Amino acid sequence: MASKKADIETELEKLLLNDPDFSYLEKEFDQYCPFEALGMVRSEVRHGNYLAYLLNPGRPHGFNTQVLRAFLMCIAQNCGSIQSGFSLKALDVHLLDIDQADVRREWRNIDLLIVLRSSKIVIPIELKIDSSQGHDQLRRYRRIVEQEWPLTDGWRHIHVFLTKHEEAPVDSDHWEPLLIGDLVEHLEILANQTNDSPAASMFRAYLQMLRRHHLEDRRLEEIARKLWAQHSEALEFLADRRPDAVGNLFDALKDRRSDFIRALKETGVEMILDADYKTIIRFAFEKWETLPGFKGSQWTESKRFILLELKREGPKINAYLYLGPGEEGLRQQYVALLERDRLHRPSSRAGKDWMCLAKKEIYSEQLDDEAEIDVQIDVILQSLQLFARRVFDHFDPLLDRLAKPVLIASSLSAP
Repeated sequence: MASKKADIETELEKLLLNDPDFSYLEKEFDQYCPFEALGMVRSEVRHGNYLAYLLNPGRPHGFNTQVLRAFLMCIAQNCGSIQSGFSLKALDVHLLDIDQADVRREWRNIDLLIVLRSSKIVIPIELKIDSSQGHDQLRRYRRIVEQEWPLTDGWRHIHVFLTKHEEAPVDSDHWEPLLIGDLVEHLEILANQTNDSPAASMFRAYLQMLRRHHLEDRRLEEIARKLWAQHSEALEFLADRRPDAVGNLFDALKDRRSDFIRALKETGVEMILDADYKTIIRFAFEKWETLPGFKGSQWTESKRFILLELKREGPKINAYLYLGPGEEGLRQQYVALLERDRLHRPSSRAGKDWMCLAKKEIYSEQLDDEAEIDVQIDVILQSLQLFARRVFDHFDPLLDRLAKPVLIASSLSAP
C-alpha cells in the first residue's frame, strides 16, 4: 500500500511539474472567465439569459443589431426549408428591418423567441446544452406559437432546435436543428471585429467558454489523449476525488430526513426511517407494519417487504417504491395485488428479486441550477412528499386486502 501511494505521488509530480503538455493545458484554462465563475458552463437557464440579452437590439450591450443579424445569418446558412416552402435567405437577413425586434425569454416556457413584426416572422428557439428534449415538448411549443401568430394571418415560422449534439428534433417535420458549433463560428467573426469594451470582452470570453466546455477542439483533445496515456493512474486518482456537488446535496438531505417525515405526518401519513447509506435513504410506511408477513423479506435488516427509497444515481436523485425479495409463497400474495396497479412498469417481470412499484425523478443537475442549496433541498423534500403521498394513496387500499386471513392462509399452506 505504501509503495502504491509513493507511485501515485511520483506520477502526480511528473504530471503537475514536469509534463509540458499539462503545462500547456493548464495555461489554456488558467484565465479568468466570468461565466465559469458564475457557474454558467452547464446552466441552460444562464445561457438562455445571456443569449437573450445579446440578441435584443434594445439592450445596452453596444452591439445594436449585430448579434441578432449574425444569428439570423447562421439560421439562413444552416437551416433548410421545412414549413410552407419558407426559408430565410442570406439576402433576406441583410435587408430585414430588425431594429424593433421583440426578443422574449421563457415566454410560455419557450427558451427564446424572436418576433420580427415588420416582416411577420416569428422564430421560437429551444436550447439544449446537456439535457434531452421532452417527448412532446417541441410539438407543444409549436402549437402555442401557431395559435399566437397564425399562419393564416401571413405569419412565417422558423422553429430552431439549438443544441451542441447531432440530434434530430422530435417534431422533425417542423423544427430545424442548428448546432451551437455553427452558431459560435458565426458569432466569432463578429467578436473578432469588435473593440475592447467590457461588453465585447465578455462576448469573446463567452464564446471561448463554449469552445472549451461544449465544442470539440482537436488540439486539446490530442493533448488530453497523450496525458491519459502517460499519466492514467494519476488522472484516475484525481478524478476519483473530484468534489461532488450532488453528493454534498444528498448528504444535506440526510440531515433533513426528519423534516420530511414530520411534513408528511401533517398530511395524515406516518413514515419511519428504515436505514440510510452513502447513496440511499430508505423509509417505511408505518401503517403497513401490521400487514401479515410484512417483515418476512430477505432484503434489509428490517425485513420489510415494501420500502420507499431516495437514491442518488450519478447526477440525479430518484425516488422509488420497491417490493423486495422474500418467502415466495407470501411474496406472491403481494405481487398478485400490486403488479397490475403499479405506477411504474419496468420492463422486467416480477420475480424473486425487487419489483419497482413506482418511480419519480426528484432532482437532476439540470434543474434549479440557480437556486441556493437550502432552496434545492426544500424543493426536493416537497417533491418527495408528493410522491410518498401519491404512492400511499394508490397502494394502501390494495394492501388492505392482505389483512384478510383467507389470503394469507392460502399462501402459507402452499408447498
